[in-house]
Amino acid sequence: MSVKKKSMKITPVKGRPMLHWVGKKPLDVVQYFPAQLSETMGVKNLPMEPSYKDFVKNSYNLLFHGDNREVLSSLLVAGFRGKVDLIYIDPPFDSGANYVRQVKLRGRSEKLAAQGYTVLEQAQYDDIWANDNYLQFMYERLILMRELLSNKGSIYLHCDWHKSHHLRFLLDEVFGQENFVNEIIWCFAGPTKQKNNFPRKHHNILWYCKNKDEKISHVEKIRIPYKNLNEGGSGFGGGLTKKGIESYIDEGKIIEDWWIDISPTDRIHSERCDFDTQKPLALLERIIKASSDENSIVLDCFCGSGTTAEAAEKLGRRWIMADLNKGAIQETMKRLQRTIKEKNGDLMESNGKGFIHYRVNNYDHAHQVELKKIIISKYGIQINRQDLFFDGLVNGKLAKIVDLGKPLTQLDIQVIKDEIEQNRSDETRDILVFCNGSELEIISKLAGEKKPINKITVVDIQQEGVITHQPLEADVKITKEGKKATVEIEDFISPTILARLNIDRTLFSERIDDFRAQIECVLIDTDYDKKKFNIVESDLPKKKADFVKGKYELTLPRATAKVAVKIVDMLGEEILKVA
Repeated sequence: MSVKKKSMKITPVKGRPMLHWVGKKPLDVVQYFPAQLSETMGVKNLPMEPSYKDFVKNSYNLLFHGDNREVLSSLLVAGFRGKVDLIYIDPPFDSGANYVRQVKLRGRSEKLAAQGYTVLEQAQYDDIWANDNYLQFMYERLILMRELLSNKGSIYLHCDWHKSHHLRFLLDEVFGQENFVNEIIWCFAGPTKQKNNFPRKHHNILWYCKNKDEKISHVEKIRIPYKNLNEGGSGFGGGLTKKGIESYIDEGKIIEDWWIDISPTDRIHSERCDFDTQKPLALLERIIKASSDENSIVLDCFCGSGTTAEAAEKLGRRWIMADLNKGAIQETMKRLQRTIKEKNGDLMESNGKGFIHYRVNNYDHAHQVELKKIIISKYGIQINRQDLFFDGLVNGKLAKIVDLGKPLTQLDIQVIKDEIEQNRSDETRDILVFCNGSELEIISKLAGEKKPINKITVVDIQQEGVITHQPLEADVKITKEGKKATVEIEDFISPTILARLNIDRTLFSERIDDFRAQIECVLIDTDYDKKKFNIVESDLPKKKADFVKGKYELTLPRATAKVAVKIVDMLGEEILKVA
């Protein structure tokens, strides 16, 4: 897809430079990828691309799948500059961890466990960075977020000990030291495996604003009950009468900058999703109440499992969410379907109070992460996290894994040659380029080059026989009679799930007697127009032990309406059937 040639200038950063790193470059101008309408729930008269004018006229909210740098750029071009009152982000911590999602098949857990098929692992993201890459990544996105923030707006950045010191400097530079409000310490307890140090049991939340004199602040209204107070209760000093203490007790205690009353999500089982870095709903509710008004726009561009969206929805705020990870987007959509149903009733009767899902640059990041892991393992790449361009070494050769979401192009090869010529003039090693498909003439052209010092060899994983993806298979019977329709799922297979379980189809069918064990949810559009998918019927069982119904009786808006059925497997892959 080509880039739409629209651009927008960016205001220079506010403060003096605090940190320096290799490749530091502020954003001066942004270009953007157009958003592609994907799905909607409870919204009519959809705009094909998001715009602030449409957004303020209606009641819907926005969910984006894509790199948040491009999403933020798209929002600026769409008219959202200076319109967001609150930003909360929970970005990568540079924790050095590879995060995976634990996925369970549906059905009786004891039966599946006996067969050894209870849990699958799905890669979420790698939180491992070279320091310079991390700083540039965050710097660019903070600059874009500042542009979107209103004059009365605030940003809360959630982090921990790994990068809190660096992020504080970045925030000082982008927002100005004078606009720092608080460092909030969120404390929590629980078991730990840490040894030889005092166990780390807190996170840091850095609160900055666009303009300290204009910021929205309802902190004085955020109170928690006093506990164990009596006539001589501590914390008040001397001289207070019993009546005075009672008035304090009734009003509650102003919250300080250390929060010890909110448990992490792994101790709140009713909220828990299959998401490692999920934050508790109470944490986001407190932040939203403190720094936004009703109908304020709340933005979270690292939305993860969708906690910010759920909190904003329940508190009557407008919201915009984004994430690069497909699994995160699907988890967010599931939570929002439940929340909106509880709040507004039936999806068809929600009167526009739903959300629109757009894709930006059509990313499937989770699939690319999986492919990269396969390449590293299969070809024995020794990863070098200190090299900001090449990925590592294979038998003394430099290894470069290019964008796996598209075929290799001549431009990709030229970028590699430019890196050598401009930055590594003394480099003599050969280069292996790993790709997922390539333009036909590239490999032959490189092979024909006569004795280059840095010989480039292309390894195309498609030609190498690396199985990258097999589509879902489903037998769906859709029958229509007048304005009535019946949908019945007769069979379903996810080759990816079978591959992860290392089991063939025949054996799987013998041991798992209900194919619905593989299905996470079923979504139905009763008036599909090929441009977008409008969720009218949603079958999403609350309990993992329960199956989707598999058979649905529907009412159509007219006899000629097309019925579309979207089946999503437990790993988030989708198949669409239309009749």
